[in-house]
Amino acid sequence: MFGKEGTDQQGTVSSILSSEVKFTGDLDAKGSIRIDGEFEGKINSTDTVIVGKGGSVTGEIHAVHAVVSGTLEGNIFARKKVELESGSRLIGDVESMSLVIEDGVFFEGRSKMRKEGEAFSAKPKITKRTEETKEEVAVKD
Repeated sequence: MFGKEGTDQQGTVSSILSSEVKFTGDLDAKGSIRIDGEFEGKINSTDTVIVGKGGSVTGEIHAVHAVVSGTLEGNIFARKKVELESGSRLIGDVESMSLVIEDGVFFEGRSKMRKEGEAFSAKPKITKRTEETKEEVAVKD
């Protein structure tokens, strides 16, 4: 599967945030980027964002493809595909045309499947189900 070492099917990774690096802020990447360190903020990529096994992202990812092998607390907006690999942890929402979840993934959030060319939500609507009424109630920020 894409994102595993030695099987980069989409081409080369143009930028790497190594395991020794901690970065806070917004990051715009032309091409693919791999996060093996700690990142907090928003990532915009014209290609693929990979969160490596030891990588940790707190924030938002906007990309064509996203592969999570490490930890992500935040939302993913992928124009094509999101892959959650075994052992990964995602707390947040996913919007994409395709979502692949391997065995052994912890995923707490919502997914919205979009059609080709459909615009992303400005902000995913998070709802919770109340046990008493069995109805969904919008959560306010």
